[in-house]
Amino acid sequence: MRVCHFTASRGLGRGEVYVDLANAMAMSDFPVEVGLLAPVRPLYRERLSPRVKLMEYHARNTRNNPFLWKELATQINAFAPDLVHTHFAKATEIYRRLNLFLQKPFVATKHNPRKGAVYEKVRNVIAVSKVVQDSVRHGNATLIYNGIVPEHPARQARTDGDSIRLLCVGRLDPIKGYDRLITILKTVDLPWQLTILGEGTQRAELETLVSSLGLSDRVSLPGFDKDVARQMANCDICIFSSLSEGCSIAMLEAMNYAPLVISTRTGLALEIFPDWLLLDLDNPQTLAAAIREYRERQARFSEWVTPVLPDFHMENAVRQHLELYRKIISGAGAHGA
Repeated sequence: MRVCHFTASRGLGRGEVYVDLANAMAMSDFPVEVGLLAPVRPLYRERLSPRVKLMEYHARNTRNNPFLWKELATQINAFAPDLVHTHFAKATEIYRRLNLFLQKPFVATKHNPRKGAVYEKVRNVIAVSKVVQDSVRHGNATLIYNGIVPEHPARQARTDGDSIRLLCVGRLDPIKGYDRLITILKTVDLPWQLTILGEGTQRAELETLVSSLGLSDRVSLPGFDKDVARQMANCDICIFSSLSEGCSIAMLEAMNYAPLVISTRTGLALEIFPDWLLLDLDNPQTLAAAIREYRERQARFSEWVTPVLPDFHMENAVRQHLELYRKIISGAGAHGA
């Protein structure tokens, strides 16, 4: 089987689930050749396995550019995939139109529950969580959770006099809810320190908020850190304050590495987390209680998460994707629109 993943994003250089999936497919024991079609000079290029054929396109990356369609068609036909797998709405919309001419089996992954009208026009959709699956109204979305390949980061020793180390990981974007989290933390009368790892358009706004609340010595925004696993292993609580999520890779990493993970009621957390790991940011006491009780909750978290983790390992995601690919390829009229 030959599979071409297609994304219209240059990415951030970390957390691109389609890169990890393509790598894992290419390095698996399954008989599959993998390509990744992406804009020229993608930021995740160094992360890509040499077993994945990277096909970079140069045309202006807009949905209605005929030069882009021609270049994509040339690259796809040269690779000759048995199936094309698109990621996110922009790539899906571009390829859905192109596939009216190419007529290749195709599947699109919807990575979040937000609006995406194009997925209603695509026959085969993969949803990364149940809430995402429910957002596809035609009812033909297959649930496949994201997966990761776990690392084994070392946890550093600490003293009882240290502040409670809180960690967030994700792009600096309003959808992540960091402004609400920081504002609530101002009211939590405990010795906490918050680090937010990530970069994005909301940096200036968050820096202004931190300064205005007098929290510059307690909240840090250091940008990206390539060793996220180590950072998670050495925090006390990893917090997800998002307003909307699908199946966050950062959350899967935190479940593997952090001693305690708490989250707002969204995405994967809403589906699998017990109530004592869920936050209601409209009720600040839920956050204060989690921080106050972090040692007790760490022990409960370890007991709860251990049997859950294997369900979100990459080998499971690869197997489920390939099973779906075979079904789509063998189906009558399997091209995607």
